[in-house]
Amino acid sequence: MPILQTQVIDVLKTTYVPKLKKLLLNIGSIDGVEVVGKKVNIALRLNPLDEETLQQLKDIISKRLTQLGAEVVEFEITFKEQPKIKYIIAIGSGKGGVGKSTVTTNLAVALANLGYKVGIMDADIYGPNIPKMFGVEQELPKVTQDRKMIPVEKFGVKLISIGFLLEDPSTPVIWRGPLATKALEQLYEDVEWGELDFLLIDLPPGTGDVALTIAQTIPTHYGIIVTTPQSVSVLDASKALVMFKQMNMEVLGVIENMSYFRCPHCGTKTEIFGAGGGRKLAESQGVPFLGSVPLEVQVREGGDEGIPSFFVEGNSEVREAFTKISNEILNILK
Repeated sequence: MPILQTQVIDVLKTTYVPKLKKLLLNIGSIDGVEVVGKKVNIALRLNPLDEETLQQLKDIISKRLTQLGAEVVEFEITFKEQPKIKYIIAIGSGKGGVGKSTVTTNLAVALANLGYKVGIMDADIYGPNIPKMFGVEQELPKVTQDRKMIPVEKFGVKLISIGFLLEDPSTPVIWRGPLATKALEQLYEDVEWGELDFLLIDLPPGTGDVALTIAQTIPTHYGIIVTTPQSVSVLDASKALVMFKQMNMEVLGVIENMSYFRCPHCGTKTEIFGAGGGRKLAESQGVPFLGSVPLEVQVREGGDEGIPSFFVEGNSEVREAFTKISNEILNILK
């Protein structure tokens, strides 16, 4: 019996890419399938692959199609143009309410303050906070002639978020998984990032579709976990950390947010949410502990006013914490 076009497409949909452990359609798309008798012509558009992996992928597809009756399999492969970004780092927490977006914001401006080119991709489709954190929620990204979005820039950081594209930021985004994942791909691929040293991806809470999409469709090789000291936060953060490892991402370390509160009047240090949870998590998982960030009134004030707490006057302890964490990350990546 002759091989059918639908059979070829089914093979392509269920083929895993060697080394990456990802489905073919997670790193590319099918541009065309043509079947002429027992000859199959396949056109694919993929993220860049090394020659060895590409040849292995072709061999796997050819073998599966030969078993279905194909005698000749020919490929036309084109590669997607990728942004020139040195390090892509996903920042997750496993749960909400730990200040992950605040940490992402201040880590980005701390790296920019050290002279690096930094961008943030707000991947929290259902609750995008980054525009508010930078005080640019009324901005609208411009578009290039080839229909790519130009990130909004503030405090030396390039920003892209679904929040920029909503008519009313207070309206909830009610999308099923496929729509959300497609939007995420566009927030990365259809953006004129230019050259960046760091792209920080602010993940939503949990370990669901969005986090998996980021790991599978964007070349995200590194992850950072944010937690507060309390045990319930550490438990959820540990799940996010394990997910990063399962997705073959190198976990750069753990940041403990809201580690303590220092009274602005008497200077007394109070560990409101307990102590040491972040360090214990890092030690138990064999990853670096990047540092602690205090809980300060200026953090809330800065967030409300659209100014990263790193820049808020009188907030030197937070500034020192994020500068130290940035240097820890730079040392690990050397």
